[in-house]
Amino acid sequence: MRRYLTLIFLLCLTVPAGISFSGCVRNPAGNYCNGQGYGLKVTQVFSIDLEPRTTGISLAFGQTRQVTPPTAKTCHGASASVSQYLYGTTNNQLVDISPTGSICAGTWNRNTGGGIPDYTICSAPNPTPNTGGLPYNTAYITASADSITSNPVEVYVHVPVSSISLALTGTPQQAQCYSQSTVAQLDSEACYAGPNNAQYELCAPPGLSAYSCKNGLNLAGGVTSVPDCSTAIGPLAYTVGTASVATINPENNQITAELPGTTAITASVAGSGASAGYFSVCPPAKISIALANGATSGTVTQGVQQNVTTTVTDTTGHTITGLTLDYQSTNPLELTAGAGGAIGAQLPGSGSVYAICQPSSCNPAPINQVGVFGTGLSISSNPVNITIPGTASSYLWFSAPGASQYFVPVELLTGSVGSTVRLPYVPNSMIMDQLGTNLYFGSAHELMVYSTSTNTISKQDPSVPGVVLAVSPNNQTLVINDQVRQVFYLYTSTGTISTTFNGVGTAAQWTPDSKTLYVTDTSAANNAAAGITGHTDTLYVYNANTGWTTYALPAPPAQWVTNHTPREVAVTVPGLGAYLSGSPTVAHTWCPSGTVGNYLSMSFYPQVDSVTTQTDVLAATTDGQHILGAGLAGTAVSLSDISVKIPTEDMVPGGTSDLATPIPCPINGATLSPLAVTSTLNPPQSLNVTASAVNQIVTSPAAVTQGSGTSPFNLSFVTYNPTAGSNGLLPYYKVTTQNPAPGTVGTVTLTAPTNGTAPTAPVAGAFSPDNSLFFVSSAGDNQIHYINTTTLQDTQQISPNLPSCAPGSDPDCVFTNATAPASGIVPATVIAVKPRPTT
Repeated sequence: MRRYLTLIFLLCLTVPAGISFSGCVRNPAGNYCNGQGYGLKVTQVFSIDLEPRTTGISLAFGQTRQVTPPTAKTCHGASASVSQYLYGTTNNQLVDISPTGSICAGTWNRNTGGGIPDYTICSAPNPTPNTGGLPYNTAYITASADSITSNPVEVYVHVPVSSISLALTGTPQQAQCYSQSTVAQLDSEACYAGPNNAQYELCAPPGLSAYSCKNGLNLAGGVTSVPDCSTAIGPLAYTVGTASVATINPENNQITAELPGTTAITASVAGSGASAGYFSVCPPAKISIALANGATSGTVTQGVQQNVTTTVTDTTGHTITGLTLDYQSTNPLELTAGAGGAIGAQLPGSGSVYAICQPSSCNPAPINQVGVFGTGLSISSNPVNITIPGTASSYLWFSAPGASQYFVPVELLTGSVGSTVRLPYVPNSMIMDQLGTNLYFGSAHELMVYSTSTNTISKQDPSVPGVVLAVSPNNQTLVINDQVRQVFYLYTSTGTISTTFNGVGTAAQWTPDSKTLYVTDTSAANNAAAGITGHTDTLYVYNANTGWTTYALPAPPAQWVTNHTPREVAVTVPGLGAYLSGSPTVAHTWCPSGTVGNYLSMSFYPQVDSVTTQTDVLAATTDGQHILGAGLAGTAVSLSDISVKIPTEDMVPGGTSDLATPIPCPINGATLSPLAVTSTLNPPQSLNVTASAVNQIVTSPAAVTQGSGTSPFNLSFVTYNPTAGSNGLLPYYKVTTQNPAPGTVGTVTLTAPTNGTAPTAPVAGAFSPDNSLFFVSSAGDNQIHYINTTTLQDTQQISPNLPSCAPGSDPDCVFTNATAPASGIVPATVIAVKPRPTT
């Protein structure tokens, strides 16, 4: 022991002063939040957060909701473990809450007996809360654990809301459209069902002067004012129906105008949503496009891409950016117009480019809001006219639907006639898509698709039998009419049916933007002896935004009934309407008539023009100035030139001097009016030929010039079926571009073969894409004649030698043994042309 004490003494003498040893003693203060060794420990619950702390909870009488699980934190911000929370309420007669956090807008059942578990039946508050004479009030709930209580959460308890109406800038409904990027505050008024189920005001924005609820403030009890909804039923949550039109900041319920259109606004409260109203972003009033140098016409070199510049202003004069416009070309084979206005000069030729704002990709609106502030309507730009210099060769395909089971390809560069290609069935129609990719043959058995690059079949689809009436310019959709089942199919390029509609048609044409389809029909096409019935005098219109609609057309001329003449359609340039053949010749356009916002009152494609002249076939010149029609009276053929004027900005009082930009659809207050298209009928001119039927008017894809110093003109040819007195002449019509005055009529004499039968009539024709040649098939000699468009001379002939179908052995052959041609050869009645480069 003595030795031990001596050792301790020596250690104390040898350790220097000021040195200490850590860890030698306990520090209990480090386990506590205050660092003083007492109070709340760092592992215990320091705070409890109960959400939603800022917005609160909205519940209708008797409604339930599970509380959002609370979160507990330590004093250092780490998660704290809680085995069980205790919930409390400031008024358990108004807001009751179960031990598991289930909230009741009223009171929960307890000790009910009969095997009914506690906290399973929520009864509405009794007595009903009353604040200022109105049935609403609030209480607060909390969550606690380990002697710590959360923040209070306000619970809004109110009578069930029967309707919610959107209020912007203090008005019951939106009283204006908002320009792009404008910010507005969303607010609403709410109604509830009072005595006798009448609708009364529950809450509304401050200062609201007019109320949507039927009885307004006239509630028994003398209510003279209502609170803001945020204090009565809690903040509402809003969503937009069309996200491209507007966006909403959920933190402050501010809405920002994004792109033109009208969208539905849904307001949610007490766990349920309702359509509260609509929000509109001001639509375009004018779309202007130009080349990079500001010009609206010019020359673009083949293979060179250019971009048009686009300027869009809305109805308040503000500039709009970011629109999804459809850029369309009047000659997509040579001149393509892509997204954003990229112009591609593919091959020599010419054409015009337009920009179209058309729902639903631009300026959309719900169907019951079309026309509100001008939304839901289409707007067109001015044209940009493009010339692509040079020459091109062509590929050609010839067929005779109904008369031959074959088609024949020809390559113009070599002049060689290809081998005839046999189809699985006798076709009833042939159409090439506008990019020259596929040939589509319709039949009563199936759709037959052939590749233009190989002349081989690429697809057979028996699910869509019928007549192929048209292919959309974007190559995405065919319209096929099954005339046996009397149904239209819109058939996609991927091989699916996108939509169907009941009806029968004789002709169809798409607008260049592929958004609108016009299909015509006439009762004259019925032929009871041939078993053809079901045709009516009807116009069918399909639009990507409004769907299918139908319109009655005038009765057919008597000669139509005798000859079973089909009704034709010609889309205007730009594609804002269409003219329909008949007597009279009528036009329908895209500007609806009716009352704004009243769907049942609207006619979406109303008739806007009626011209007292008979036309059997129609065509539009590419300058947009003329609708040409040819009609048959007995055996004489006459041509009608309808000079068309589409309303442009210079025609509007106080408007600009722009002669080329079409005006928007007219709106006068709550009334929508059709576009006031005007026309002048130039005196019909005889074509100096006789015919049994008129087949086509084929207009040149671009203007033609006959030598230097001459004015460019639109050139058109008329094809027809022969009579006993037909002399094989090909009629043409020349009219100076951008000139409403009548043009001149002439004929081209088709060259007769050195051996064989002379031509009796030109039955079908097509221009070469570079506008230098017109290919025409003739009856009698069954040849193809090459007409030089500059000299108007027949310069070359070839024989496609299309074999006739055999009556009886070839199903759907139109011939009988008595009418089948003795030569076994038939003239081509359909010609498809695709350009090809010469180098």
